[in-house]
Amino acid sequence: MRRTVLPLFVFAALLITGCRTWLIDRTDRDIYRLIDNRQRDALGSTTDAHIGSETGRLGRDDRIYGFNPRPVDPGIPEAFRQPRQNIELPGEDMSEASADDGEPAADDGEPSAEVGMSPGIFNEDELDRVLIFSLSDALAYAMQHARDLQDAKEDLYLAALDLSLERHLWTPQFTAGVQADYQDFGETTNLDRAMSTVSEAAVTQRLPLGGQLSARIIHTLMREISDHVSKGENGQMILAAQIPLLRGAGRVAYESRYQAERELIYAVRWYERFRRSFMVEVATDYFSLQGARAAIANTFKSYQNRKQDWERAEFTDRVGRSKTIFDAPRAKSNLRQAEADLVRAKGRYQLALDRFKILIGMPVDALLDVVEQDKDEESKALDALLPEIDRETAVQVAVQYRLVLLNSADQVDDTRRGVVIAKNRILPDLDLTGSATLDSDPSQLRPLTYRKERTTWQGGIQLRIDDRKSERNAYRSALVSLRHAERNHELLVDTVRADVREALRQIAQQEDLRKIQELNVQENEFRAEAARAQFRLGKTTNQDVVDAENDLLSARNQFAAAVADYRVAILEFRRDTGTLRVTDQGRWETPDVLDDAGGPGHRSGG
Repeated sequence: MRRTVLPLFVFAALLITGCRTWLIDRTDRDIYRLIDNRQRDALGSTTDAHIGSETGRLGRDDRIYGFNPRPVDPGIPEAFRQPRQNIELPGEDMSEASADDGEPAADDGEPSAEVGMSPGIFNEDELDRVLIFSLSDALAYAMQHARDLQDAKEDLYLAALDLSLERHLWTPQFTAGVQADYQDFGETTNLDRAMSTVSEAAVTQRLPLGGQLSARIIHTLMREISDHVSKGENGQMILAAQIPLLRGAGRVAYESRYQAERELIYAVRWYERFRRSFMVEVATDYFSLQGARAAIANTFKSYQNRKQDWERAEFTDRVGRSKTIFDAPRAKSNLRQAEADLVRAKGRYQLALDRFKILIGMPVDALLDVVEQDKDEESKALDALLPEIDRETAVQVAVQYRLVLLNSADQVDDTRRGVVIAKNRILPDLDLTGSATLDSDPSQLRPLTYRKERTTWQGGIQLRIDDRKSERNAYRSALVSLRHAERNHELLVDTVRADVREALRQIAQQEDLRKIQELNVQENEFRAEAARAQFRLGKTTNQDVVDAENDLLSARNQFAAAVADYRVAILEFRRDTGTLRVTDQGRWETPDVLDDAGGPGHRSGG
């Protein structure tokens, strides 16, 4: 017996597991096909919306259904009980100049510019494991791993799942059941023990204009257990229809299907809108990282210059050619400040890198760096996303292409349809019913042989009028909601127009700021060189050198920020006009959104 039960048990377990996997795979195929079709209808193209496999994600049942939380050790880990020894503060080993030495002092604590892709960020043993991401690399990685994007994909999947259920409910619905009863009659009848069974199979179909059709087959059997004799067996077929003529009749009966279809269209647009906005967010953070990386390089250059200034001030003071006694201390203080600025710049960059990794779904302990801002040809190509277009045309394109506006306009139509539905519900109930029942001959054991002479026909009409106060109020509320929806749509259109106008102003403003900061860097570089030349000739103190170096560092950092802001402004303009396209490989697309006449082209959403 055991030899038979065990293989059957294993086979049943494998069958259940395989069926679950098969059902999930089949559901996924249907849902992805539905999403692809809707994306083509609403956007004219498709993007990746796969949410991945569910195999092995549930975990153990005792953990899922358990009442006890995961245990936490209340003690302190042993590694945290050992105090750190020989703590060295940055820059503490910078030696002072020797009074009897005629050469500048060496600085053993100097930060290294050669370590890592960014100065001092990575150790030498980490260099071969550092990933240097371009912008398209970051976008492509985010497309596959970003948690927020995965959440958006799953929301789209669930919307398609709801539509698949709604579509299924408008197909024939089959049900079947069997009921068996055992009866012991004792000595009251000729039957000692009997088994009665009632089996039923039915199919129902909802009608697009209201009502439903149904067909049922019922089979009843009475069998005596002791004698193994069937005492009675009969069958019945019932065909029925229920059709509303006033309330609930017409296209309003199809509302749940209408709304489910439109909800998936909205979900497709919202997903694409989120996807584009998220890519702009990733690009914005990427450009900020480039600015932070440039700040490290700029600060390190400033540190090297200030170190030379301090060495020169120390040497001048030793040989007695210093103009004031404050030159050397001032130069050293400035050097210490530059060193502190460098430490802070590295810390800000490392923190920004970690947050960027979280944004794109990369493990925090991964080694990541970005391409230098002035060497990033890919980001420089963003200028191609800025078309020669006047303000009115840009606004017109945005009104036609923005996905949020397309959803808003369609939702106004939904509200208008809601008015029609609310008006229909005020009507009285007038329903037409009919049925035909075919019975078998109870004297014969042929339950599926129906006799025409035993057919029962039934038809009726029912009129019901009751209080419609709530329905009248709902109808008036629907009219108010329609006016509210129309005003909201008008407000959204004006908001989109204002966004585009502001986006164009931001581009012009950031372009001017970038040019200003570029000139500012050139002027401060000239000023810093002139101040050093004057100090070397002994015509001034090093205060002018300190001020010029501080202003030069600030100008370089502001220029790096201006470059990043200009690139972000271009992307935001394309996003706000609904013309931003990003492939699943992280590449920007530049479709022709204007025809030869300068007017809007195809309506593909945006």
